[in-house]
Amino acid sequence: MTGKVPRPRRSMSLPILAGWIIFFVTVTLGWGPRSWAEGPMMRPGPPPGPVPTSMGPQGLTFPQLPIGSPPPFTYSTPFDNTIVVPLPAIGDDYNSGVTYGTIVPILYTKPSGRITSILAPSVMYNSYMGLEAGVRYYRFYKNNLRRWHVVAIQSSSIMNFYEFHYRDLAMDQGKYIMDIRVKDFKDPTWQFFGIGPNSTFSDQSNFTLSTTSVHGTFGANMFDSKVRVWFMERYRSYGASPGQVSALPYTGTLFPTAPGFSTGAQILTSRVNATYDTRDNHLIPSSGTYAHIFGELDNNMSPGQSSVFDRFNAEYKFWLAHGDDDQDILAIRAFVNLMNGPNIPFFAMSTLGGPYTLEGFGFGRFYDYDASLLNIEERIAAFNLTLFNIESQWQIAPFLGVGEVFRDAYQVTQWADYAINPGVGFRVQVKPNVVGRFDIGYSTEAGAVTYVGIGFPF
Repeated sequence: MTGKVPRPRRSMSLPILAGWIIFFVTVTLGWGPRSWAEGPMMRPGPPPGPVPTSMGPQGLTFPQLPIGSPPPFTYSTPFDNTIVVPLPAIGDDYNSGVTYGTIVPILYTKPSGRITSILAPSVMYNSYMGLEAGVRYYRFYKNNLRRWHVVAIQSSSIMNFYEFHYRDLAMDQGKYIMDIRVKDFKDPTWQFFGIGPNSTFSDQSNFTLSTTSVHGTFGANMFDSKVRVWFMERYRSYGASPGQVSALPYTGTLFPTAPGFSTGAQILTSRVNATYDTRDNHLIPSSGTYAHIFGELDNNMSPGQSSVFDRFNAEYKFWLAHGDDDQDILAIRAFVNLMNGPNIPFFAMSTLGGPYTLEGFGFGRFYDYDASLLNIEERIAAFNLTLFNIESQWQIAPFLGVGEVFRDAYQVTQWADYAINPGVGFRVQVKPNVVGRFDIGYSTEAGAVTYVGIGFPF
């Protein structure tokens, strides 16, 4: 990993970022974390099982209203309460930089305060994406095991993000699970550095990633829902074209032979999953274990690239509450992803980088067939804060990530090839289901990298 490539990059102050998190967790109770890989969009690489999704491609959050101020517009009926809050909104992403504009969340709640649905139209601007208009609708049910949402975002350039996602983890009185998702997006700020653990930062390049995906999942809960087994069928179509980050060279020029880049990819996947889950809370765990394994066969149907390859993934997460009142949480996550077969397009390879794996790097920093990762966080309780009669709990979370992509077994012992990612996070949570985060990761090649979003990194 060598020297940096200059590129346009804007940053934001900590008070502004903290403000977004405060408002989000104190006003929008019931919102879930980001999607698949507990990430913002379907990134290449191994997604874990079905979980809630985010507000869209920039992972936007909302700023805080002044303390003591009521929401701008509210009204009540005997059946529900409605809050309308026009707000400035800002998002930050390592690849695309700052997005800013306005968003108008309309929250529908029961008299008890439980949110049943959210409608959130928005108008945003990003220097690479142009002007963006979007609308998001989320529907929540009482136990949070069933929910669905629709997101539609279109920019004046080529960026778009459309998604429908329905999830029910307790069908037929908790016996079965079902997950259906349809998504189409196009992102002109995607980056590629080459394949392998020794790809260099100086080879940073840009392209537009286009993805369409459809998946259906059906399975069963067993042993009081501690064990889940499910089957998934998924179709993904990938394409690449010139991007919109003018400071970076086009990936097709710098890496013309990257597998699948010139042809795109159409991949049909059949997967078998199993999980063991003893978490005390699915969204804000403080104790328990989550283990997930899956095996899949992928049929690469790309013209001239037809092949069948396989993937195996094993992931383990552990949470331990400790301290005088069990107020602090030690969180550990480890996974390994292994692939085998010919003509695997880089779109489908294992990948590391971004706010859910290695936070000192951008999305798509490392690609190869296989990947291993270890994350450790110490979530230290700092203080509690009550706003709008809602209590939020604040944490400081120093963390460390160590990971490597590789092709051959001998590379696993090449310690110099591992990417090391220390950092610190600032988290605020409203139990049982909302977490806001502002994380600062560090790497020697990219320096300090910030991420703002909803949900824990793992």
